[in-house]
Amino acid sequence: MALRLVQNLARGFRPPQALAAGAGSLLSSSATSSSRLRPQEAPQQFQARRGYIHWGRLTPHELALPMSTMPHDIRALMKKDPKEMDYYENYWYWRIRGESVVNNPAELPKLSYNQLARDLGLAQATEMAEHMVGMLELYEYLQYAPFIGPFGTIENPVLCPSVHNERIVGCTGGSGDNEHVVLWFRCFEGFLYRCGECDQIFMLVRINYELPDGADPFPVPPDVKDTFDWELLESVHKL
Repeated sequence: MALRLVQNLARGFRPPQALAAGAGSLLSSSATSSSRLRPQEAPQQFQARRGYIHWGRLTPHELALPMSTMPHDIRALMKKDPKEMDYYENYWYWRIRGESVVNNPAELPKLSYNQLARDLGLAQATEMAEHMVGMLELYEYLQYAPFIGPFGTIENPVLCPSVHNERIVGCTGGSGDNEHVVLWFRCFEGFLYRCGECDQIFMLVRINYELPDGADPFPVPPDVKDTFDWELLESVHKL
């Protein structure tokens, strides 16, 4: 009985009643030998159970909504204003409009850049949009990049840009013999701050970018036709 129990334990089989039967040190030694075999078997069992690839890239169809979310009345959907739609309506509106334009080889080469971008639901590269993106990129650069420039004085302080009315600033004094241990302090809007080590002057400059009330941040250019042509969808179905 003991020999058969040892053989079963070495194979990975552990009967619940045999452990309580009392095989003494024989059970403990056999359990130790079986535990040594488990680390070799565990990765194989884990790989067999795993049914996904966590490093796989997403494809467009994996991000698409199911067909059950499509509105029943497509004609009424394409007549609505995209700004007044919910998430599902907005998704299907731009998907139908974009695919209808792309699948029309006769009219596709005749479209302008602004018209094609609007039909695909993309933002047009207007002067206002470029200015907005430029301001955001400038702030992101100034937010993390170190300040490089002349020594700050009362007449010409070091300007610290911020979108808030305060910012934490660290002063190192400069380079070479003028460098000192970083001294951190808070800079508030409307005040000049002097470093306690090198007497360098700092001043916070608040960056504001806002639009007038009711203004559209992404206006449609005047040369763009922003109405969906239902005949375009019918011609695509004929193809």
